[in-house]
Amino acid sequence: MQDAERLQRIERILEEIQELADEGALIIVEGRKDRAALNELGISGEILLVSYPPLFNFAENISRKANAAIIMTDWDSKGKILAKKMSTYLRSYGLKPDLRLRGKLRKLVQKEIKDVEGLNKYVRALRYKVHEHESCNKFITSHCDISTYNIIRKNE
Repeated sequence: MQDAERLQRIERILEEIQELADEGALIIVEGRKDRAALNELGISGEILLVSYPPLFNFAENISRKANAAIIMTDWDSKGKILAKKMSTYLRSYGLKPDLRLRGKLRKLVQKEIKDVEGLNKYVRALRYKVHEHESCNKFITSHCDISTYNIIRKNE
């Protein structure tokens, strides 16, 4: 898959996450750096950290607050297990969590990065590569990450 197509698909997924968040879906991540990466990519809305309360209680609290949830755990084995458990607990409270978007992102980026935390740098570098010095696309709020860009170039 070409970089431009990969970037376009990733950005579509990010837009869909934002649309669901705008409709009231809660976004579940593993840690603060994951939340920060999504925020830096323009995702706003309520992003909750699954790492604090016990999972069952966490799922209960979510079911009281929202009708929808997006699980965005890392794509490593720990993230996979956590996503599966969280999904099971949320379903027990009548919620159908969205794992589809996590799966789509994982397929697009898992060879390059292993976690949500790295998504922002990866997308910035991909934008830089695709748009070659065009101020790295209008969505970037900080400088381009040249070191990540160079890593992507090496892997071509």
